[in-house]
Amino acid sequence: MIQEAIQYPALIKYLKGFSNYTWVHYGDGRKVLLAKSLVFFEKKLSGFLRVHKTALVNPHYIADFQAPPGHKMAGSVSLRDGETLPVSRRRWSLIIDPLLVTMLPSSLPTHGEPVHSPLAAQVGIEKKRPSVASRRMWMVMADELKSGLVQQLMGEKWSQWGLKLFDTGNGLQKVIAGIGEADMPAVIVLDGSQPGSLLTLQTLKNSSRFRFIPTILLSSAGNYDQAQQGYASGANSVIVYPTDLPRFIQVLEKMFRYWLSVASAPQAGNVSSVPV
Repeated sequence: MIQEAIQYPALIKYLKGFSNYTWVHYGDGRKVLLAKSLVFFEKKLSGFLRVHKTALVNPHYIADFQAPPGHKMAGSVSLRDGETLPVSRRRWSLIIDPLLVTMLPSSLPTHGEPVHSPLAAQVGIEKKRPSVASRRMWMVMADELKSGLVQQLMGEKWSQWGLKLFDTGNGLQKVIAGIGEADMPAVIVLDGSQPGSLLTLQTLKNSSRFRFIPTILLSSAGNYDQAQQGYASGANSVIVYPTDLPRFIQVLEKMFRYWLSVASAPQAGNVSSVPV
């Protein structure tokens, strides 16, 4: 269990230390007690924030934060599920800057201009977006936990790629008509568990602008009919993913390694120039 926690940190919501033991709280609700101190995990999980002497938090699960209301008083962070953890007064200034970077809205345009985030405004800090990503991946993923895992995996290993997440295939289809050539994706991933995913796939492959973009359909294990229908509808690949989250991450990593690092995806602006 200790090895799993270290190998798949994206699954962890936060850790609570108790003497020489640590409670590991996972995003799917699991809670496991491990015979290692919180200091041990702090050294292994470099991206996590030590918000309190007893708490180590995965910043991707933080939804909001509250500054200390007064002198010598603690602040707090609110997690996506509504749970709140204290932030000790002396640690506040150490975590606020990396926390703001993590929580900047990912849907804002990325042209290097200043972003005036409401979160940054709370503490008077202005951040700049990173430079434009060379390639973009669009992904339909309604499951909030899995969406978070995708974002973390991309940020850790494929940060040079831009990521745009959609809750539904309909949301993706609405964007298609007005998207400019410079903002075209190089890879598209569709969650097959979403109703209408095959219709979205067919819409993409019937479009003269999008048909050449590699499109991957994620299919749950045992859904053989969907895999066949996916290929019949023009999917470039159908990936079967397991239900347990550690293996889900393994499958995602292998898929991204091929499609984002090995395969030659089309450059933005060049897709529509391919002869038909």
